[in-house]
Amino acid sequence: MPNESGRLAKNHKILLDTMPEMMLLIMPDGSIEYMNPPAIAFFENSAFQSGNTNISDQLQGTLLSLLSDKNTSKPQRCTINNHFFDCHIAPFAGYNGDKLFWVIFKTLSGKRTKLKYAETNPKPHNGFIGCSEVMHKLQKTAARVAQTDVTVLLTGESGTGKELIANLIQQKSKRKDQPFLTINCNTINDLLLESDLFGYEKGAFTGAESMKKGKFEVTDGGTIFLDEIGDISPRMQSVLLRVLQNGEIFRVGGTSPLKINLRIIAATNRDLAKAVKEGNFRLDLFYRLSIVKLIIPPLRDRKEDLLPLATHFVRKYSDLFGIDINCNPETILEHLEAHDWPGNVRELENVVQRAILMSEDGTLSADTLLFDTTPEQEQTGTLSSVIKGFNGTPLKSIVDHIEKEIILEKLANNLGNVANTAEI
Repeated sequence: MPNESGRLAKNHKILLDTMPEMMLLIMPDGSIEYMNPPAIAFFENSAFQSGNTNISDQLQGTLLSLLSDKNTSKPQRCTINNHFFDCHIAPFAGYNGDKLFWVIFKTLSGKRTKLKYAETNPKPHNGFIGCSEVMHKLQKTAARVAQTDVTVLLTGESGTGKELIANLIQQKSKRKDQPFLTINCNTINDLLLESDLFGYEKGAFTGAESMKKGKFEVTDGGTIFLDEIGDISPRMQSVLLRVLQNGEIFRVGGTSPLKINLRIIAATNRDLAKAVKEGNFRLDLFYRLSIVKLIIPPLRDRKEDLLPLATHFVRKYSDLFGIDINCNPETILEHLEAHDWPGNVRELENVVQRAILMSEDGTLSADTLLFDTTPEQEQTGTLSSVIKGFNGTPLKSIVDHIEKEIILEKLANNLGNVANTAEI
């Protein structure tokens, strides 16, 4: 038997060494146990060509993303050093019963790649997409923080993905099987917010005909994500501080405290430290919220994430809209990198959606990428800013694009009624 095991092991190694696809054996934490020769050659060559900058970070981020996907039966599309792969992952048990994974990178043939979703559904919402070092570090930090119950404050510009980080923390935490609720703090007034969060007793106010539990009470044992926490009033700041300090709530109109066990994640696009100095935010609440503070960088500071993000959105919306899209990402990358992305990832998603709808022959190009304008840009109303957005497109094509935008908007407003849209 020992000779037979040795013969099988030798045959397996010969098979792995001769396979043209890149094969990696990885542990559950993403560490690499084995690479076959094609994989070694690719990563050594890529590191040499790029001056050894973040190739290992790109690979580590890709492996962690693959492991976070519960559906391992279908391939994922990934990008490493501007090379595009279909990635397959196969879990198996090692000789000692330990859980291991084979990862196979299959190179996509040709530069012109048809970006049709291989999956029936988009990538899980809590998955990270990107290859920048800063986002890989943020992902690792969030996963580490998730193992504790400390309060976390997420800061960053609008559209950077704060809710994505909040979902990751919840999914990696001990409370992952407990309720998770998101509350936007700037959408409702004080009385409604307090009764919504903490509930109310019968007769507490007009219309309170019976006792009602609030979201904090209903979510007991789980996680609450308080979005736009910087917009709550001084009164609600005081109420929330009491909850964080004592782990107690009072229903509106109630006199007896109720003990709750919650994990709080808060997010804001405001500078809370500045708000504290200006007297608009309580210092003690600021310290309670920011036991751990995670800063999500804007997209303009991590433009290496543009290509994988754009590729993901092309797949997602070509599938959603039922439009087959052909795209060579390298032909639009320069155009994407030239933009400052004031709306961050959310703006990129809008740009890709619009480009897919406007593509006449199923091909994305720089001409179909029309960027959003900020209110400041709209106020200037300068013709030069509009012309720059079309990047030298002929006048007839500009008119065609504008006409198509108008028609699509009116068609959407009329719920797809062609006759009414045509009459308007």
